[in-house]
Amino acid sequence: MASTLKRIFSDKTFLFTFVLALISLIFGTVRASDIDLKTILALLSLIILISIFEILGILKYFAAFIIEKCQNLRQVALVVLLLSFFGSMFFTNDVAILTLVPIVFNIDRKVKLPKIGLISLMTIYANLGSAITPIGNPQNLYLVSYYHLKLLDFFKLSLPLGLVSLLTLFLCALLFSKKAVSQLENKAFSIKKQELYLLGFTTLIVLFGVLALIPVWISLIASLFCAYLIDKKVYKQIDYGIILTFINFFIIVGALGRIPLIHDWLRQLMSTDISIFFASLLSSQVISNVPAAVLLSKFTGQLSPLYLGVTIGGLGTLVASLANLLALRQYQLNVKDQSALKFFGVFTLLNVLYLSIFIVIGLLFLK
Repeated sequence: MASTLKRIFSDKTFLFTFVLALISLIFGTVRASDIDLKTILALLSLIILISIFEILGILKYFAAFIIEKCQNLRQVALVVLLLSFFGSMFFTNDVAILTLVPIVFNIDRKVKLPKIGLISLMTIYANLGSAITPIGNPQNLYLVSYYHLKLLDFFKLSLPLGLVSLLTLFLCALLFSKKAVSQLENKAFSIKKQELYLLGFTTLIVLFGVLALIPVWISLIASLFCAYLIDKKVYKQIDYGIILTFINFFIIVGALGRIPLIHDWLRQLMSTDISIFFASLLSSQVISNVPAAVLLSKFTGQLSPLYLGVTIGGLGTLVASLANLLALRQYQLNVKDQSALKFFGVFTLLNVLYLSIFIVIGLLFLK
C-alpha cells in the first residue's frame, strides 16, 4: 500500500491535474455525474488485463513473432502502425495504445527501434483509425447516440477521413530505415490451458464492457478475478495514477461547463460550420476531445463540423486525447532514464505537424 501511494504522489501528471481540478472548483461547480464512471471502470479493466498479458509473457512472444516475420525496420514500423490503426477501429484507441506500446518496448529490447517517434506515430494513427467506426472511441459512441445517427450515415462521414489517414500512414512508413532486422529465434512459449481459457474468456468480457455490450462493472470484476487466479502481483502493478488523472479531467470539464461566462461564450461561438470546427478542435487541445464532444454538442445540431473538430482535435497536445496521456504513461512505465521530456518534445512536434495537415484536410471536407 505504501509503495502504491508513493507512486501516485510522485506522479507529476496526476499532481498537475489535481491542482487544476482544485482551481476549477473555485470558479465552477461539479456534480457526481460529471465523472464518467463507465470510462473509469473500462480503463481500469483494460489496465489490469494488459498487466496479466505482460506477466504471462504473451506480449514478449508477440513482439518476437513480429520480428520473425519482418525483414527490416520499415516493415516492423509499418506492421505496428497498421495494427494501431486497424486495431483502434474495433477495440478503441485506448486499447490499441495499452496493448501495443508494451509490445514496442519488447521489440526494442531485441532490435533497436526509434521508439519515441514510433510510439508517437502509433498514437496519432490510433486516434485517426478509431474515428472510422462508431465503437472506435468514446466520442463517436456518444455522438452517434446523441444525434441518433444511422450506421450508414456515420460511415459517409468517417470513411473519407479514414482513407486519407491510411494513405498518410503508408507515406509515413517510407520515412523509416530499411536497415535489416536480424532474425531471432522465437523462444518456445507455454501457458497452462486453464490460464489460456480463463484469459481468453476474460478478454472477451472486458472488450464487451468497453464496447458497452454488457455492463462495464462486469468487465472490472472479471479482470480482477482473473488477476487473482493467475498472479496477485498484478494488483501492485496497476497504474492507479492514470485513473485518478482521468477523474481530475472530468472534474475540470464539469466545472468549466458551468461557469456562466464560458457557457454564454460557447453559445454565441457555435454559429457556423467553420466556427464549430475550430471551437471543437481548440477546446479538445485543452480539455480533451471526449469532454469537448459532450460539452459542445449541447450548443449545435451540426454533426459534421463537430465530428471533424473533435476527431482532428485529438491530435496536438498531450491532453487532446486520452490515448495521448496513456501513451505518455506507458512510455514512462517502460523507461528507466529521464527521457520523458524528449518524448514530450518529439510527440508534440509530430502531433502539431499532423494537426496542421489535417486542419487543412478538415476544412476541405467542410467545403
